[in-house]
Amino acid sequence: MLEITSFETGRRVRGTALLSAALLALIALTVGLFPSIQEAGVDFDAYLESLPPEATRAFVGNVTTITTIEGYLVSQLYQFGWVLLLAIYAAYAAASVVAGEVERGTAEMTLSLPVTRARFVVGKFLSLVPVVVVVNAVTFLGVYVGVSLVGESVDAIDLFAVHAFAVVYLLACAAVGLCASVTTGSVRRAQTIGAGTVFGAFLLDTFTFDTEYDWLGDAAPSRYFDPGAILADGEIAWGDLSVLVAATVVLVMLAGEYFERRDLAD
Repeated sequence: MLEITSFETGRRVRGTALLSAALLALIALTVGLFPSIQEAGVDFDAYLESLPPEATRAFVGNVTTITTIEGYLVSQLYQFGWVLLLAIYAAYAAASVVAGEVERGTAEMTLSLPVTRARFVVGKFLSLVPVVVVVNAVTFLGVYVGVSLVGESVDAIDLFAVHAFAVVYLLACAAVGLCASVTTGSVRRAQTIGAGTVFGAFLLDTFTFDTEYDWLGDAAPSRYFDPGAILADGEIAWGDLSVLVAATVVLVMLAGEYFERRDLAD
């Protein structure tokens, strides 16, 4: 299993570097605009209050002001970039790890070695962990340095907590993609199911939050990751973190169990 993980991790080095570079560019652009926004003299908080609740929840999160560096980062970077885009990317990437082997016909060759199907699935999933960790480590440093360069400051511990929490959240989304990956031998179909499920869950969370149908959004991973509460308020929801960890473990176990019983000829 660890050999599978090591091999797959090596194959992802270039993609990890490109993703990190792209996010660093986004961070530089976002943080670099903050001084101009502060000097613009526009009441952005009033504009924020005028937005529909659904739009606020989706694109701004639970922050009440975007004139502080913490609120600005959450609204312009983490809520859309991490909670939505990177979550979809994690599910999309995970959806190909098993389906790709099946589609190429290489899964049977790998499984002819002394490794069970469940270990094969877990090994594939574990190869995504270094990617998620490295991307968040690099972007943590990028945000911290960028904020300092524009003359602002942010609590390093709270910022680290956001990225540490994000690792668990993104792995939960990747576990959703993994479940899609073991159910089909088509990479495109698996990616559509995995990414579509995460995006659909995000919309469900957005439109049911704080309504009488609020309970429906409890199935969405995004319900359990609030970067605004961590960065702006310094609050870490340990219960939500536990839910994400448990969901990840359960989904990976279910994926492994399903793949054990699946006929690869289907």
